[in-house]
Amino acid sequence: MYFVVLLVLHIYLGESSFLPVTVDVGSPEEPSRNSCVKMDSSILETMLSLMKNQFGATSLYVRDIRSAMADLRNQVAELKEVQEETQTKNKTGELIPAVAVQQISDLRPYFTAEKAVDDNTDTQSHTGIGRNLWYRYRFASPEKVGIVKIINGKIDAVYYARLNGTRVVVMVSDVQRIECHPNSLTTREGVGIEAQTYYIDCGGVVGVGVELNLDSTTHLGAYLEIRELKVYAA
Repeated sequence: MYFVVLLVLHIYLGESSFLPVTVDVGSPEEPSRNSCVKMDSSILETMLSLMKNQFGATSLYVRDIRSAMADLRNQVAELKEVQEETQTKNKTGELIPAVAVQQISDLRPYFTAEKAVDDNTDTQSHTGIGRNLWYRYRFASPEKVGIVKIINGKIDAVYYARLNGTRVVVMVSDVQRIECHPNSLTTREGVGIEAQTYYIDCGGVVGVGVELNLDSTTHLGAYLEIRELKVYAA
């Protein structure tokens, strides 16, 4: 920084020019310790302006670098998430059919729990608005649960985040639950079936079914919407 300022001053003043100075040297044997150097005020202003500009540019560069690093971290996190989900998807075993499905409420007669297991992506289940929402998928007998595949009820760019925060648990019994991984679903941007399909790993926990839970984060409540739900054995 100081080198830049001095270099510019050298160019500004010219190679053979010197700063105007007045030096009190005192006696020849002992130079005075109160020597003073006086600079033209315009040169001082030039130095201050150069330093201000240089520091300002440096600040901008730092902000740019920090912004780029934040973007890079986000991209790495997204790639890691895609890689983990791909690995989870590849672990799917045999389909465990549901002998019974149930949800806390139906928004309309055509939004029943059965619509999430009818192998038709043009239909969906849809609860009424509320808090502490749930959807239950029961097996014929205890099974080792591997992967749970969930297709979001909303596959558009507006309401896809309604499913965000949904927890998937294995129903070990009517009263005991064990969480799967990740312990809550994080929705992502994207339109269409493929973009709004999620895979949750339940790690081989033995249970009699799977349950989806969604607790509303607002006093207005939420909806739990599922286009398709499939459970695979470990």
